[in-house]
Amino acid sequence: MVPNPAPPSARLAVSDTSNFVLIRRMLALAWRYRAACVQVVLQQLVLVALGLSGLGLTGLGIDVIRRAAEGTAVPRWPWGSEIPAHWPPLPVVGGIALAILALALLQSSLRYHTTLVVARLSQDIVVQLRSDVYDKLQRLSFRFFDANAASSIINRVAGDVQAMRLFVDGVIIEVLTVLLSLAVYLAYMLSIHVGLTLASLATT
Repeated sequence: MVPNPAPPSARLAVSDTSNFVLIRRMLALAWRYRAACVQVVLQQLVLVALGLSGLGLTGLGIDVIRRAAEGTAVPRWPWGSEIPAHWPPLPVVGGIALAILALALLQSSLRYHTTLVVARLSQDIVVQLRSDVYDKLQRLSFRFFDANAASSIINRVAGDVQAMRLFVDGVIIEVLTVLLSLAVYLAYMLSIHVGLTLASLATT
């Protein structure tokens, strides 16, 4: 008699449980590299802050030009104080342009350093995990190697380790960076105008 297959709901429950266990184990492995992950996320936050500073200075330059062309209200610096009305607009715009350029250079330098840190983190993960897997293989019995194909073992050493590196680099760091960036941008937008922020988010 052929046994009845498990119902779809049971198979789905087993799959969900195995996925949860797998994700939990991967998070536990990623926790070993938490210091480097935190460093990368903090550097990404600094990059976001520099980008916001550049946007703020760009808006300030537009306000200075509008005041010179249309006679609008005296623009304010990002920290709230007004620009002296007797300052000529051209030197002010030139100074703002130089400040934006300096921020862009600083941002590029920090982004380069962050790329190096991420690359070093990825290589550390690959080297350490492959070393751990190799040490584990050295302690396994001959029965294990008789029961498992060599291709499967090689895939564990090469493919699964690479997948773990991608999980830390491309999932954990990216998710944390995106969430923190969204929080910073949202706070910045709300500080400028609540109504426009809500209108911008209405279609999200």
